[in-house]
Amino acid sequence: MKSLFRNTLVKPGAAIALAVAGLLSAGTAQALGVASGTNITNLATLNYSVGTVAQTLIESKDGAGNSTSGLGNGAATTFKVDNKVNFLVTTIDTNFVSVVPGQTTGTFGAPSSATATQVAKFLVSNTGNSTQDFELTTLFSGTGALTVSTFTPTIVTDNFDPSACTVRVESGSSTGAVYDATDTATFIDALAADATKTVYVICAIPLTRVNNDIAVVSLTAEARVSGLVADGALGAVLVAAVANTQTGVEIVFADTAGTEAGDIARDGKHSSRDALRVKTASLTVSKTTTTVCDPLNGSTVPMNIPGAFVRYTITVANGGSTSATLGTIGDTLVVANVNFDTDFVTGADAATCVIGSPSVPLSGTAGNGFRVVLGTTTAAAGAPAFTGRTGYPQFFTSDLAGNDGIDFSTPNITANFSNVLNATGSALAGELRAGESVSVSYQVQIK
Repeated sequence: MKSLFRNTLVKPGAAIALAVAGLLSAGTAQALGVASGTNITNLATLNYSVGTVAQTLIESKDGAGNSTSGLGNGAATTFKVDNKVNFLVTTIDTNFVSVVPGQTTGTFGAPSSATATQVAKFLVSNTGNSTQDFELTTLFSGTGALTVSTFTPTIVTDNFDPSACTVRVESGSSTGAVYDATDTATFIDALAADATKTVYVICAIPLTRVNNDIAVVSLTAEARVSGLVADGALGAVLVAAVANTQTGVEIVFADTAGTEAGDIARDGKHSSRDALRVKTASLTVSKTTTTVCDPLNGSTVPMNIPGAFVRYTITVANGGSTSATLGTIGDTLVVANVNFDTDFVTGADAATCVIGSPSVPLSGTAGNGFRVVLGTTTAAAGAPAFTGRTGYPQFFTSDLAGNDGIDFSTPNITANFSNVLNATGSALAGELRAGESVSVSYQVQIK
């Protein structure tokens, strides 16, 4: 028979049998492949005979080979598993992240910082076969129609860029992660193969942005060399191998193209998009005048003559999509021309209009010079009643200094809405909810 192997110890007519023993060194196969750096070794063993006489086996040896018979005279052939760098950045959010104008990226917990709900959330998954560090950067994706793959519909219209964005890495488990004061890292350190990490992007929003403005932002992760343990420092840039060796661990990029221009397949980077939408109050402030009565015509076609009563109504309406917390509003009377009416009068009392203060204030209590009405932007002021607020939709309050929130001190009128709109039930102090309006009315008499 013909020999498949040539060996100086093998003579014509020798019978040959070959056994190859494959051995994996330290390291086990993971779900995403054998770990990089693993030595894979094997040893071939040749059994043969000359004529009918069995000969001592010969083991293989790398390089020049082995012709010495007997166990242990050969040497295993070894190669190392290379580093297949593969990873994904995916967007966790499936709907717009709500932000507010003037929001900053300040230290978590500071009054100016974003809350846990005002952050874009991403997931970085190491699908390669080696522990890696990851550098994290954000990018504004431009304006116009852009694709955000996790949204329905996926096309969103971007019309502004944030002032700046910062990146924070979840310090704990990725499952159910929420941005908090413990999340301070700005890069991912030593992410093991098969592991994931939640990453937060917090953006500063210009104060000039208005309700429903949209900004698309992206997160890009770039794989870096890892020290294999959490060493607290971002590793060096990875360089893809141009040639293969059997004894070294080569870098092989296997990542797919990301969402951003220039993020191509097998470049050691991957990116994904999220979108921010401004959700804010949209306040309008209006002031109207109504002539109530005059001393000549009463309430029948009253004129603005000396002695007439004129009612001012200041209305704040929230046509936005979220609550606003109102502060104070002020007005200044020209006391050379008018007197403040300390007893509020309504149209029902107009027939009693005489020179001097009205004789019957509607509240039934002298000294109540203001009327407050809580209404909606879609319904008549004063109807319907409002859940969670005591005393609404309408009440009267004193013009004297006190806790009712509205006061007159010649010549100034000041309304403090933290008192006017009291905190009761689900309503916060000073809160004007989306779709609500609040009006403050008072009267003057022309001198």
